[in-house]
Amino acid sequence: MGATSTHCEACESMPQTIVEPCDDEDCPYRLCEACHDRLMARSLRPIEWYNLAKRHSWSRHLLHDDFYDEDGTASQPEQDVVGAASRPAPRLSDVADEAETLLDYSITRWHLDEDTKQAWKAIPAVAVLSAISNRFTSTGNQDIRSACLEVAALTQGATGADFVRYCWGEYPSVDLISLAQASAACLPFREGFDRVTGALAQSEGSQKRDLMFALSYFRSTEALDWIEREIFEPITESWGYLAAASDLDWQRIEAWFSTGRPLSLVAIDALGSIVRPMTLFLRKYSPTLRDRPSFDTFSSVLTDYMKRDPVPRVQQRIEGLLKHGNTLTTNG
Repeated sequence: MGATSTHCEACESMPQTIVEPCDDEDCPYRLCEACHDRLMARSLRPIEWYNLAKRHSWSRHLLHDDFYDEDGTASQPEQDVVGAASRPAPRLSDVADEAETLLDYSITRWHLDEDTKQAWKAIPAVAVLSAISNRFTSTGNQDIRSACLEVAALTQGATGADFVRYCWGEYPSVDLISLAQASAACLPFREGFDRVTGALAQSEGSQKRDLMFALSYFRSTEALDWIEREIFEPITESWGYLAAASDLDWQRIEAWFSTGRPLSLVAIDALGSIVRPMTLFLRKYSPTLRDRPSFDTFSSVLTDYMKRDPVPRVQQRIEGLLKHGNTLTTNG
């Protein structure tokens, strides 16, 4: 990852003289005086931002997208950024040939775009596995570990199973969403799904609601069974997002409407998420409704439920669904 620890992490040329813990006391920035001044003034030059982001991740407060564009351009500098043009951050073409440098680059990205994903797929899987394993074990930074798991999900398949199992040994100091993504790609279904539901069983309330999206990566009806067992108030749209991602069919939707609250509310939100995906994951995978009914059946079931539960939220959303019946029925 560049210069040794005796050099400034930002410019990688001057000796480090300042340890700055403001963003992370356990993993502080190690800087020369000039780079420290620019960091605190949100005026880093692109390569300096990049060198810090690859070590600490872009999500640290002083490196965050509130203050820098993805190419390291300062967007809210408190002093002039001198020499920015002559110190650019690397482009994908500059780093794509080596797993280590591509991993540095990937850690600095807000999201991996298709070109970066293709670059990863062009590198031999054994070299990728070595790079992500070494980086994962050398850091406790959760964001960097998550990037390693995302690359594993993208490139490894079953060859990454032992790496993912090792990462599970580090839970909960590893993000569950990232673990689930890699588990769905690299582990046998039963092992991966059970590991994730086991982790969810250790959480409660709003934390469980925030984490249950992890099951979406398996795209399995078993997640629908899990919703039926685990659902609890309040019923936010998160339940519908998970249901929409999980191979949902009309039979399940009809059963949930028949059961009534809370599952009927999940059915409404799930159908709405198919019509208009609201999350990055759902937009990427474009969920559909299996075994779609005729429009007459669809309309009858939804209209009947609307009469039984005539609250504004239900009425407004069902009216919207009826307007998009072509997307959800065989009449489309």
